[in-house]
Amino acid sequence: MAMGSRPPLLLGNLVAIVVTVVAFVQAISWPVAGVLILVSLALPLLANITLPKGPISSHPATKISATTHHPQTEAKISQHRPPEKHSTPNHPSSARMDQRTPSKPEPDRTLGPKVGPKLATSTITTPKPVLPKVAPTPRPPVVKQDPDFNPTIAKGDYSDYDVELESGQDFSGEVTGTGLVNVYLLDEDNLDNLDQGEEFWSETGEESVENATLEFTAPSKGKWYFVVENVDDRAVSVTVKLQTVPASIAPTQ
Repeated sequence: MAMGSRPPLLLGNLVAIVVTVVAFVQAISWPVAGVLILVSLALPLLANITLPKGPISSHPATKISATTHHPQTEAKISQHRPPEKHSTPNHPSSARMDQRTPSKPEPDRTLGPKVGPKLATSTITTPKPVLPKVAPTPRPPVVKQDPDFNPTIAKGDYSDYDVELESGQDFSGEVTGTGLVNVYLLDEDNLDNLDQGEEFWSETGEESVENATLEFTAPSKGKWYFVVENVDDRAVSVTVKLQTVPASIAPTQ
């Protein structure tokens, strides 16, 4: 039976090969060649199916014995196969898969606000440098200087002396200089006018002299200023003498 079915199969294969070669050289189109190849392969199969089964029925014992012995041979073959062959192909493939695709660690997912570097650094407190406490230097007390009665007055400058008088009290001031000076007795407002270069009024005075003596009786209690002004073209040294006399007591009747 096997020898009888081989010629149609070989013929169909040869026809399929020839049609393929013809299609490659573009003698016929590929759709036509495909149909011819299918026909050449299908016809031998149909011919084997339609063949009469007389030899099979004439020898039933041999076919049954062949079919019965076939499972036994397969069982023997399966018994002689080592059991390791079933499990060994899977291990290298799994090892290769582990080497090729290493498992990537999944990032830790945490809920809530992310803490950035700014938040972390803000928690660190830098100690402030402690500065030593320095006690303030005490200022020396203001020393009230006595008036200079022998000053050297620069050109265009003046010297003044405080004179406090009671009502009716007499005052006398004497000046001796090495140059020309002006001598005045002024109240506070007129002293300010003299200092600012404005017009002023004096209680008594003399101008452009080297020696002068001023006398004054206070009309009321108050404060006046004895002024010596240099009007020479150079610095002038002067000597000042001030004298107050107690108020005279009126005789009783």
